[in-house]
Amino acid sequence: MKLIESNLIKSAHDVSLGGIVTAVAKMCIKGKKGINLNKPKYLINELEYFFGEDQGRYIIEVSKKDLKKVTDILNKNAVHFDELGTISENELYFDDKTKVTIDELTSSNTKWLTDYMSN
Repeated sequence: MKLIESNLIKSAHDVSLGGIVTAVAKMCIKGKKGINLNKPKYLINELEYFFGEDQGRYIIEVSKKDLKKVTDILNKNAVHFDELGTISENELYFDDKTKVTIDELTSSNTKWLTDYMSN
């Protein structure tokens, strides 16, 4: 709540449907920006982390200039968080293995059902 009241959140999305990767992809489409998505060093199960549909996890976008202020508030309130990545121009990079342009994400998001149903 303090982050919202302080206008420190630029955008946010829950991860309850499709996990982190789906939430980040939707944010990229909506914001017409990409992200260099990193995986945490302590990660044990990559699939659970990136695709787990947990009800209590949210992705928030903050300005680089506000990052210290945001992390201080989260730490003060004992909120676990991971820095998932940094905003990029127009591509989603996933752990240096996968690269998808925002145009490709948008196209897949808007056409997949039509294409699937026509087969």
